[in-house]
Amino acid sequence: LSDAGRHIGLAPIVVERLSDTSRASVDSPSAVVLAAVPMHDIGGGSRAAQLAFEMLRVGFHVTYVCMYPSAEGIDLGLRYIHPMLEQYRIETLPLSNLLHSARPGVVIVEAPAESFIAPVVALKDRGWSILYDIIDDWTDPSLGGDWYKQDVEQTVIDIAHRVVASAPDLVQHGKALGAETVLVPNAVNSELFGPVVAETPTDLPSGRLIGYHGSLYGEWFDWDALGALAERFSTDTVVIIGDDRYQRPMPQNVVFLGLKPQADLPAYVQRFAVGIVPFKVSDVTHAVSPLKVYEYLASGVAVAAPPLRALEGLAGVYTDVDLGNAVTMAMEAPNPDRRVALTEHSWRTRLEVMMGSIGVHLPSQSGAMVKTVQRVPAHYDRKDRWIRVD
Repeated sequence: LSDAGRHIGLAPIVVERLSDTSRASVDSPSAVVLAAVPMHDIGGGSRAAQLAFEMLRVGFHVTYVCMYPSAEGIDLGLRYIHPMLEQYRIETLPLSNLLHSARPGVVIVEAPAESFIAPVVALKDRGWSILYDIIDDWTDPSLGGDWYKQDVEQTVIDIAHRVVASAPDLVQHGKALGAETVLVPNAVNSELFGPVVAETPTDLPSGRLIGYHGSLYGEWFDWDALGALAERFSTDTVVIIGDDRYQRPMPQNVVFLGLKPQADLPAYVQRFAVGIVPFKVSDVTHAVSPLKVYEYLASGVAVAAPPLRALEGLAGVYTDVDLGNAVTMAMEAPNPDRRVALTEHSWRTRLEVMMGSIGVHLPSQSGAMVKTVQRVPAHYDRKDRWIRVD
């Protein structure tokens, strides 16, 4: 009810005993996603959220569990509503209900956190298949913070039936820890980015646009390259979509539009002349599969990026150590074929590989699309939250 935006009130009553409650049994194939952040983080654009949306679309019952609240500077009020979706923080996960009411399914571990070990072991003991999805180089403090421990990640790998990874360097990381690891890059939500959006957003500048959407924090974001790019293409506008708490002084033709819900992104991205990935080249960025790249390509937008190993050989992506040179190449190139990108790089295609790696076939039935609504929460002063009844 809270996720659906309902107001919750507490009414103290006197009871001798509350009756036992339990969840109705789940007949659909079940999946549990153990992630670091909630579904609505990064505007709903994380890999974990995208996999959850796709599993719901093909008929899974999904229990999405996160470690932390969102770290974004603004609460967009995103709510994801679906009859087969449950969302919890790890400390509120009703594990006993899950163990007894759902037939064994698949657990996708996206954060090798100590708090996830106990539920993963319990589910494995009940016959669930465990899939560890390596999505980042968690050894970097900007990503793993103070929670990452290599021995815990080794434990997750030892528990898992199969390990997959989003970038070639992460495949090597998995193999170094003793796991046969399958490459499953990031992808695009074809249902969202497939349709052409006719209406131009009112806050989008006119003229030729060089655009970026995504996270702006971390040592890997190359602010110097972004500034140099803006100066080189001074007659164009560089549009930046993301949490603008992290923005730095930039040339006047750099416009920050703030964080946007993922559902709003197609209208912006489809109007970019070039989509950019302003990352520094390092061990951390070599281990990244930029999700935004597949969304640019599916929007018919050529991509300019540094020479990251995860992007090698990707049609429609132009790389150079000088981001400005890469943008020039992308502007002179033909637009990528949207239909090819939407088909080859869909989350459905990626999910088939992931599930196939543990011998699980996707359900034949088709599930409903997740309903996304925005209900920005209202915050009241303490004095306004008290009700006195005489």
